[in-house]
Amino acid sequence: MIRFGALLSAAIAASALAPAAALTQQPATIAGQVTDEGGNPLPAVQVFVQQLNIGASTGTDGRYRFVVPADRATGSGTLIARRIGFLQDTAVITLAPGAAITQNFTLRAAPTRLASVTVTALGLDRTGSELGTSVTRLSTEELNRTESQSVVNQIQGKVAGVQITGSGTQGGSQHIVIRGASSLTGTNTPLFVVDGIPISNTGRGGDPDGGLDLGSAINDLNPDDIETMTILKGPNAAAIYGSRAANGAVIITTKRARAGAIRTELNLSYTFDQPSILPDYQNLYGQGVSGTFEFVDGAGGGQAGSDGLDQSWGPRLDGRTHGCQWVDPDADVLVYDQNAPCSQFTAPGEATPWVAHPNNVKDFFQTGGTLSSTLAVSGGTDRVSARLSLGRDNVEGYIPNNTFTKTSALLSGQVRVTDRLNATGSLNYIRNVGENRPGVGYNTGILEQFIWFGRQVDGDALRRYAQGSEVNNGPPGREFNWNYNFHNNPYWLQHENPEQDTRDRFIGSLTATYDLTDWLSATARAGGDVYTYDIDRNYAAGNINYADPAYSGGFVLINDYSRTNNFDLFLQANRELLPGLTFQGLIGGSQLYRRFSSRSASTEGISAPGIYNVTNAAITPELDQNLERRRVNSLLGSAAVTWQNWLTVEATGRNDWSSTLPADNNSYFYPSLSTSVVLTEAIPALRGNPVLSFARVRGSIAQVGNDASPYSLATTYSGVSSQFGGLPQFTLSNVIANARLKPEITKASEVGLELGLFDGRASFDATYYTKSTRDQIFNIDVSPTTGFSARAINAGRMDNRGVEALLTLVPVRLDNSFEWTTSFNYAWNKNEVVELVEGLDAIDLG
Repeated sequence: MIRFGALLSAAIAASALAPAAALTQQPATIAGQVTDEGGNPLPAVQVFVQQLNIGASTGTDGRYRFVVPADRATGSGTLIARRIGFLQDTAVITLAPGAAITQNFTLRAAPTRLASVTVTALGLDRTGSELGTSVTRLSTEELNRTESQSVVNQIQGKVAGVQITGSGTQGGSQHIVIRGASSLTGTNTPLFVVDGIPISNTGRGGDPDGGLDLGSAINDLNPDDIETMTILKGPNAAAIYGSRAANGAVIITTKRARAGAIRTELNLSYTFDQPSILPDYQNLYGQGVSGTFEFVDGAGGGQAGSDGLDQSWGPRLDGRTHGCQWVDPDADVLVYDQNAPCSQFTAPGEATPWVAHPNNVKDFFQTGGTLSSTLAVSGGTDRVSARLSLGRDNVEGYIPNNTFTKTSALLSGQVRVTDRLNATGSLNYIRNVGENRPGVGYNTGILEQFIWFGRQVDGDALRRYAQGSEVNNGPPGREFNWNYNFHNNPYWLQHENPEQDTRDRFIGSLTATYDLTDWLSATARAGGDVYTYDIDRNYAAGNINYADPAYSGGFVLINDYSRTNNFDLFLQANRELLPGLTFQGLIGGSQLYRRFSSRSASTEGISAPGIYNVTNAAITPELDQNLERRRVNSLLGSAAVTWQNWLTVEATGRNDWSSTLPADNNSYFYPSLSTSVVLTEAIPALRGNPVLSFARVRGSIAQVGNDASPYSLATTYSGVSSQFGGLPQFTLSNVIANARLKPEITKASEVGLELGLFDGRASFDATYYTKSTRDQIFNIDVSPTTGFSARAINAGRMDNRGVEALLTLVPVRLDNSFEWTTSFNYAWNKNEVVELVEGLDAIDLG
C-alpha cells in the first residue's frame, strides 16, 4: 500500500527537477556592445570565443549576440573582441548550458591603414570594410608627424599611387596627381572637399617661361585644424562627386568640439629649411667658349662674343692673375686677355685669381626657418559645442629677402536643436602675405641662372655690390653682374625688385540633418569659398625682363576675385531589411556655381624710379579684364547592401548638366559598381586565426566625365588696351572654338587585396588598376591661311594602368601605449597616349 503523502512528495521532486533538466539542454547566449574610447558604437567588430571559434560581428549600433550549443557550453573560455584599426580586448567568461552572459568592450585605436576605418564621402561616414575601392585615410597625428605649412606636402610619401611635385620655393605651389595624368591639356588634379564642401585649388603657379609661383590655394588650410584626410584614388572612388573628381578626391574633415569640459590645445613648432639637392658642377673651366674669355661689356663684346656667353667652356681655372688691366678707367671697363683671364671686376691695378668658386651657388642660399603656432579652445555639452582655433605661420625663406606669413582662424560648432534636428557649421578665414617671392621658370628663375653660372664667379662680390656695401662697377644703368646678356645679379633681383601678394579667403559651410524616421534622414548643405588676391610685381631699372631700358623700371598690378558656391540636398537611408541584411542608400541633387574675375594693369616704363604706381607710368599701361562663370547641376544616387558584415555590393549613378558644353550635348551620366568581401568573416575557419586577423578582396568599375573650360564653344574677342583714333580695338582669338564639344569620358576598373596580420601588427594593401580617357579636349594646329593657328576638337585616348602596395608594420608596442609604426609604399604607373586624331602623330604642349 502506497501512502498519498509519499506520492505527493515524489511528484513535487519530479516537478523541481524538470526545469533543471530542460535548462541543461538549452544553448548559452553571449551578448553586449563594443564602443571606442569616446563612447561611440563600433560596427564590424569580431567577437568570438577563442576556444570554440564561435562568434558574431557587431552591427551599426555596436551590439552583438550569438549562441553557444549546450553540448559545448562548458568550462571557462576567452572572449575576444577584434577589429583592424583597434587593439583587441579580451575577457574570461564561464560557460554553462542555458547561461546568459553580457560582456561589453571598449577598444582603443591602433595605428593602421587597412580599410576597416571610417571614411567620409559627401560628408557621410562609411565603414571602410564595405568599400569596394581603394582609399587611404590619414589621421591628424599622421599628417603632422613631420611639420609642414603645406597640406599637400603632408601627404608626401604616405600614400601609394600619389605623385606630388613642387616649385621648390617656400609658399609655392604643389602639383598632386593620383594614378597618373588622364587629360592631355586639361586639369589632372583631384577634387578637394572640406567638411563636405568642394573648395578651389586654383593657384597662380609659375610656368616654364618664367614668372612668380604664388602657391596652391589648398595650402591656405592650417594642417593643425585637420582631423582626418581621406584620399579617394581615381574615378572608382570618386564617381559620386561627378566630373570635378574625375582625377580622384581628397576628403578633409576639420576638428570638432566634443562634449565635456573646455579643452585648450597649443601647438608650436620651428623647422629649419635648406635646399636638399643642388646640381653637381665641374670646377676645371671658367666662363667663356672654346677655351677663351675676353670681357668687354658682359653682353657679347669680347672675342667671339665670349663675355656675352654664360656657359663655363672658357679657359682652365689654373689660378693665374697676370694680364688683367684697365683699358678705359673712365668707363669702368676691364679687358680679359684670353691667355691671362681675370675672375671678376676688380679695382684699378688689381687682379683676382682665375679660380673656381665651388660653393658660389650653395652659398647664395641661407638657412630658412618656419615658426608655426596654433591655439585652439573647444568644449560644450551634448547639445551645443564649439571650437575656435587661431594659427600663424612665419616663414623666413632660404632665398635671401623672401618672407611668407599665413594667419588663419577657424570657428566650428554643432547644435542638437531637437532630438531629430542637428546642425553643424564652420567659418574659416585665411590671410596670406608673400614678400619678394623668387622668380621661377626660364627667364626669371633663380635656379635657372645657377645652371649657367660661371664657375669663376665670386658670389660674395655679387652680394656686396648688390647690397651697396661696395661701389657698383657695372655699366651705366645696370647693376654689378657677371653677365649682362641673359641674367641679372641674383642678389640684386631679390633686394631691388619689391614684390608683395596678399590673399584674403573665407571658407564657410552650414549643414542641417533631420531624422524623418529612425532609418531615414534628410540633409541640406550650403557652402562657399571666396577669396580676393592682390599681386604687386615691381621691376627696377636694369631688369632684363619686364622693364624698358629707356625708363626707370616697370610694374604689374593684378587683382583676382574667386567665388565658388555649392548646394546639396539629399535623403539618406540606413536600414536592416532582413536579419543580417542591411541597406544604405542616398538620393539627391547638387549645384555648383563658380565665378572668377581678374583685372590687371602693367607697364614696362615708369618716370621716377621706385614709385610703382599707375600715376607714375611713362608708358601707357596695358589694361586687361577677364570674367569666367560656370554652373553644373547634378542628380545623384547610391545604393549599397551588406550581408552579415562580410559581403557588400554598391552601385552609384550621377548625371551632370554643365554650362560649358553645348545645350544639346551638356548632359552626361556616369555610373559605378563595386563589391567587397571580407574573407575572415565569410569563411568560418579563418575567424580567430592568430596569424591572419583580417583579409578582404574588393573590385570596382566606374565611368566619369569631364567638361570643357569656359568659353570653349564660341570664338571670342579680346580687348586691346590701346585705342586707334579714339576708338577701342579688339582682336579675335587665334583658336577656332568648337560648338559641338562633348565631355571627356574616363572609364576605370580596379581590384585589391587587404591583409591584417598578427592582430594588427602588420597590414598589407595592394591594388591593380586601369583607366582610359577618350574624347580628349585639346587644340590642333591648322593652316595660318585660315586666319587662325589652331582649333579645338574632341579626339584621342590616354591610358593608365598600374600597381600600388602599402605595407605597415608595428615593430614595437608596449603596455604603456608606446608604439613605433613604420610604413613602406610602392607604386608603378604606365601612362600612354594611345591615339590622337587621324593624320596627327603629335601635338605641341609648349
